[in-house]
Amino acid sequence: MSLTIEEVKKNAAYKQLPILTLDERYHRLFPDKDKTPEIKRLEKRLNELLKRQGQITNDLKAVRKIKADLMKSVIENVENTELSDAKRQKLMSTNQKLIIEARDKIEKLEQDELDIPYQIRDANLELVLECVQVCYDRIHQNYEDIQLLGKWINEMRIELKKKILIKQDKEIKNTEIYTYMHDLLGPEMMEVFDNKSDEKG
Repeated sequence: MSLTIEEVKKNAAYKQLPILTLDERYHRLFPDKDKTPEIKRLEKRLNELLKRQGQITNDLKAVRKIKADLMKSVIENVENTELSDAKRQKLMSTNQKLIIEARDKIEKLEQDELDIPYQIRDANLELVLECVQVCYDRIHQNYEDIQLLGKWINEMRIELKKKILIKQDKEIKNTEIYTYMHDLLGPEMMEVFDNKSDEKG
């Protein structure tokens, strides 16, 4: 049954797959007690990538703000007439170095921001494939159990029918026995025996 990642990616519906760990239906299908170790591992990896995506977004905002503050500081330093040339040069050099570091960090984060959705989609797809396999295994196991239970139920029905026939036969026999005794001994004598029988019962 198992498809490869490449086979699934060829299908247009692949891009519509929900991120499993963010979907309530997934959590109903796989409560914690039903998760295999492999599902737990893949789920953890996917969740870590989702956290990483959020962290990249936050880091980008922070570094862009730092860079903007540094640029503003450079302009302020250029316009500040109270600073000596040596002090201005030192501040400019420091700020330039920090701006270059911020720019490099932004470039790396932007690349990570572009890459992470693909990593998330691949990790999600691995989890999807594992979950589908587990679900089909469960369905097949349930089907086998259903077949066995169906066979047992049919056998019990036959057995039940036999027991019902035996019960009905015994009820008929009891009626016949009592009727013959009643005819043979008469109603008054049978009443004596019935009362004695009721005392024992």
